[in-house]
Amino acid sequence: MSIIICPYCKSPLSNSKEKTFTCENNHSFDIAKQGYLNLLPVNQKKSKDPGDNQMMIAARRSFLELGFYDPLIESIKTLITDEMSFASKSIIAFDAGCGEGYYSEKALKNLPGLETEVLGTDISKYAVKNAANKYKDNFYFVSSIYNLPIADSSTDLILSVFSPVMEEEFKRILSKQGYVIIVSPAPNHLREIAELIYDSFRPHASSAIEQMTPLFGHHVTKRTTFKIALKSKESVLSLLKMTPYYWSTGIERLENITTKSELSVTCDFTIDVFKLVK
Repeated sequence: MSIIICPYCKSPLSNSKEKTFTCENNHSFDIAKQGYLNLLPVNQKKSKDPGDNQMMIAARRSFLELGFYDPLIESIKTLITDEMSFASKSIIAFDAGCGEGYYSEKALKNLPGLETEVLGTDISKYAVKNAANKYKDNFYFVSSIYNLPIADSSTDLILSVFSPVMEEEFKRILSKQGYVIIVSPAPNHLREIAELIYDSFRPHASSAIEQMTPLFGHHVTKRTTFKIALKSKESVLSLLKMTPYYWSTGIERLENITTKSELSVTCDFTIDVFKLVK
């Protein structure tokens, strides 16, 4: 995996031994039994276990694998096919904030006319462990989005779905003809859940264009909106646990949702595509 660099000295990392990656300065990183690398130095951690916890990861996987967000996946793939032109048919695609790996596997693989080598990172070791254990053809590692252990100008496509964006790092690692896809909640995303929790609904506001355009050109925007019908308490709870609402709302308010065995929910996404400014 030649584009991976040492998080300490920035030298290239190579798989010199069967289960160890090393750099020229003898910094070494062992491959976990699930197949991932931990490239997050202790001094970059803000807590003992940063990122999403095991419960959040399990809920997300349970929900996503039911196929509820398949229309989003198809929108991302259509944008890649219709709106992007790469220098080569073989590209390196990177999922920045990969979670349990669903989007990197479903949206970045099996693209018409392209062969993709897929990498993904997340600051949550639980997320990366789950991703690497399930999607073994991709390469996952634990790192901070603000200090990516990836070589300069080495990545053709960056995908960020509901994750923190570090535009300076994205610019550094993106190839000259590469693209960045940012997926953000559009105004009515999960509106029905918010209305059950809060006295008044406040539409989501996306800042992706404002944040990215000082360093990137805005290429295209696509909005994808659809409704999903949740027909069990388990699926309602899985969706709720994926959101900040579950972790920041009092028990009494949550019971407005957790007691429901059916719920129709609006899914509303803004997909913005960016290119480097020439």
